[in-house]
Amino acid sequence: MEQTAKEVVLTYETLYEMLRKEKSRDELQKLDECFFRDVLAYLKEKQQSYDDNLTKNDIFSQSERDKLHIQLTNIRKILKDLYDIRERKIINMSINKSRTHTMIVDTANLLPQEQPFFESLHSVMTQYRTGILHRLLEQRELDILPIVLPLPAEEKEEAPLESPLKKIKCTEAIEQFFGEELEPYGPFAAEEETTLPEQLANILISQGKAVEQQ
Repeated sequence: MEQTAKEVVLTYETLYEMLRKEKSRDELQKLDECFFRDVLAYLKEKQQSYDDNLTKNDIFSQSERDKLHIQLTNIRKILKDLYDIRERKIINMSINKSRTHTMIVDTANLLPQEQPFFESLHSVMTQYRTGILHRLLEQRELDILPIVLPLPAEEKEEAPLESPLKKIKCTEAIEQFFGEELEPYGPFAAEEETTLPEQLANILISQGKAVEQQ
C-alpha cells in the first residue's frame, strides 16, 4: 500500500490512534473513504504472515508467530471498538435529524458504506415519529407503514454458498490459527480428527501437518 498525501498507511499504531480520536471526540471523525478496503487488505496481509509462519518450527519463528497472533487479536478488538463507537454516533446523528428536522447535521465524515445506514435509520425514525407522535399530538389516528423484513426463504436464496468441508487427522499438534474471515480454528492435538473448510484443510495437508480422512 503506497503512501500518498491523502492516504495513511495502516499499521497497528495508526488504527489505535484512529480509535483514540474517535473515543475522545463527540463528532464522527474523518477516515479515508477506502478505509474498509484498506483494513481488509491489512488483515489479510497479517493473516498470510501468520499462515506462512506455521510452516517454520525454530524458536525465532515461534516467537514471531506468538507476536502475530497477539497483533491479530488486538487489531480485531480495535476494529470492533471503532465500529461500535461510529455506529453509536451515526444512530445519534439520525435521531437528532429526525427530531429537529434540521439540515445542518454534518454527514461529511460518513464513509460510503455508512451513508445508506444513516439514511435508512433517519427514514425509519422520521416515519414512526410522524406517524405516531405527531398524529397523537394532533389527535388523529396513527398512520404508519410496517417495516417489511425479508422472508426466511428470500434470505436463504441470497445467502452465499457454504465452503466445502474436508475431514482430516492431525499428524502433529497444531496451534490455533485463523481463516480468511479471521474465524479461529484449533488448537488441535496430534492424532485429533476434525473437519475444516476444504481450503484450510488442504493447506495443512500440503504442509504435512494432517492427512485426509474418509
